[in-house]
Amino acid sequence: MLHKLADLRKEFGTLDAVLWMVNSAFRLFGARLPIIKYYFVAQPVPGESPLPPHRGRSVEVRRMERGDPALADLPLTGDVLRFRFGQNAICFGAFQDGAVVGCLWLCLGRYDEDEVRCTFVLRPEGKTAWDFDVYVRPEARGGFAFMRLWDEANAYLRGLGVDWSLSRISAFNPGSLGAHGNLGARRIASALFLRIGFVQLMLSAFRPFVHFSVSPRQVPRLTLTAPPPNPSG
Repeated sequence: MLHKLADLRKEFGTLDAVLWMVNSAFRLFGARLPIIKYYFVAQPVPGESPLPPHRGRSVEVRRMERGDPALADLPLTGDVLRFRFGQNAICFGAFQDGAVVGCLWLCLGRYDEDEVRCTFVLRPEGKTAWDFDVYVRPEARGGFAFMRLWDEANAYLRGLGVDWSLSRISAFNPGSLGAHGNLGARRIASALFLRIGFVQLMLSAFRPFVHFSVSPRQVPRLTLTAPPPNPSG
């Protein structure tokens, strides 16, 4: 156990390693994880595509609307799809040889979280978007699907004048943190959620700092602000 904790401390840091071990204990009994910790990151929308024109063209990326038959081939339930499209989420799908191999979702202005009770409000208005559930099938990882999804999503955001895409990443997912970091993302805040039944306690690094709720109707709102523009470009 001590060796495991030492390894986790190197990977996550001391606090996150302890939280991971608490969740692991609950997972052994098949219980819902009581601790959710997010790091919020801001990823710049590049001024142009980082991919050369001839790279990754075997992957087609297109917007997938509600009711698109290809949505059934993604690991998403009907309830999840209804929830996402119900808040006007935008889905981009990556296709290879006619089969969907990945997706990327965006929301503009705000995002209602489905893992915990929380609404994320994005600022500055009109200059920020929210990205979530960037998924690529295991057999397509290592190819161009991931970059092509971001390529098309960024082109869409550039067309709207959006400068930053914000997102939340589990503190226990260093791989995702690294992938976003490779795209230029930077951490801007964090929040911790403790859940027991319908009871939820939120501790965040910014206002409202603390929120306690005992009902699904009590939903905290966190306002996330993107970094200021870089004067050097």
